Amino acid sequence: MKLSNIIYAITSLYLVSLSCSKKVTTPKILGSWKIQEIQYQYTDTTYIRNDEDYGRFIFSDKNYALMYSPQMQSRQAFKKLSLPENDEIILAFQSIVFNTGSYSVKDNVITTAVDIAKVPGFENGHQFYEMKLHNNDLELTMFNETYPNGKKPKWYNKLKILFVLKRE
Repeated sequence: MKLSNIIYAITSLYLVSLSCSKKVTTPKILGSWKIQEIQYQYTDTTYIRNDEDYGRFIFSDKNYALMYSPQMQSRQAFKKLSLPENDEIILAFQSIVFNTGSYSVKDNVITTAVDIAKVPGFENGHQFYEMKLHNNDLELTMFNETYPNGKKPKWYNKLKILFVLKRE
């Protein structure tokens, strides 16, 4: 065998091995996922909310958006849509959760980096979800949250939130 053929073969194998080692697989979570149920799992009690499928997670290649009603119920309309009362505004704020930003997946854990948050000041915070994907069913368990200053919420290590989702 000629030396040039050997060099060509070794170079080809090297390039193939590089492309294989750097290959990153995108998780099959891309798209829109409707929330079917939310379980608030405390150490001694689990509260299940599934009155209405009222929320969704959306994943693109690098970004995500989530919006849902923590109680999984329709929100109460303002009596005057363009002129709500203060108590109506407070109730509306408490009845919805939303965040957007970027995300990454490693070892079936989704880590989000928030760029727009319902709660002012949570921008640049992070949330961590364990992911279980079964065809068109997805379970995300939020088990950790870190504020932009590095601190943890009071519920840390006391509560996990399980989102049961179905692909739309």
